[in-house]
Amino acid sequence: MRYLKFIPILLMALVLWACPFYGYKYNEGKLPEIPVNLEDFNTEYDDYNSTAPSLGSTVPFCYSTNRHNQGGDFDIKYEPMNVDFSKTTGDLKVSNDYGGWNSLVEDFGILVYSVRKINTVGNELGPYLVYSPYEEFSDAELVLLYATDLEGDFDIRYTYNSDDFNFLDNMPVAFLNSEFNDLYPAFNSDFSRIYFCSDREDGIFNIFYVDVEYSNGQIVGILSDTLERAVEMDQVLSGEYDDKCPYIFGNTLVFTSNRPGGSGGYDLYYSKFEDGAWTEPVNFGAAINTEFDEYRPILFDAEVDYDKDMLVFSSNRIGGKGGFDLYFVGVPVDL
Repeated sequence: MRYLKFIPILLMALVLWACPFYGYKYNEGKLPEIPVNLEDFNTEYDDYNSTAPSLGSTVPFCYSTNRHNQGGDFDIKYEPMNVDFSKTTGDLKVSNDYGGWNSLVEDFGILVYSVRKINTVGNELGPYLVYSPYEEFSDAELVLLYATDLEGDFDIRYTYNSDDFNFLDNMPVAFLNSEFNDLYPAFNSDFSRIYFCSDREDGIFNIFYVDVEYSNGQIVGILSDTLERAVEMDQVLSGEYDDKCPYIFGNTLVFTSNRPGGSGGYDLYYSKFEDGAWTEPVNFGAAINTEFDEYRPILFDAEVDYDKDMLVFSSNRIGGKGGFDLYFVGVPVDL
């Protein structure tokens, strides 16, 4: 993609822009400690299942919504997300625009073509976008994974761009799929393992993983592999209740579960990867979780708060626009 070679320069500008400068009252933004409704993205219908690679204060944001069918089947929608703050008032704002980075329109705007390739009369859930601004991937620069129930149970599929504007028809990730429901794929930080959730054992959703061989940027080569691979359940992250929607940022994995001990319904949890294994999951607590459902968390560095990462999730709590709404909140970088 001809514009992507300028992204490293842009990201460096973002870093410099985020650094403290004398003469301003506020040199950094502060992410909220209590969840805030992402009003620019929400409707009276269900809006959830988001993904946003960590690129700084402007990110390509994909999520599932049933607004197009007035509460019917879910499609995946792309919009830019801009996280900004005023250096005079300190006010933080999250909006669905490109902010001052209009050069990103041509780079990220092509995601409109990707969702056109994957949306069907069925339900498309759990988008997961892999993006390489440094052209790390030699066989694609934008890879969008998701799950669809078009053929019955949910299967994990993907599409990717073959040139500046063309995305290939969606294809299955054969070694992840089964005759049951398989959703929410997510790579670990070094692309050596894919996590996902499935109800393939006793009808309960658990978190599984598959080890893969990642080299020379061949991420599409991994996904297109038709060889059977060993699928393992992560015994620490999984239990007797539904554990779903794994998402990994650095050495932190976030997910949702209806296990006992929470605030009610589905709650959000996190786990740290230490000494080659995930730690016992920890509930995010009452500041984030409610008696209602909190779902599909994602975590990334919005580069506005030096002490907090940005957690985006969906919830059907009271006070939203209707159904499930998207929310954001700051969580400590050293969870």
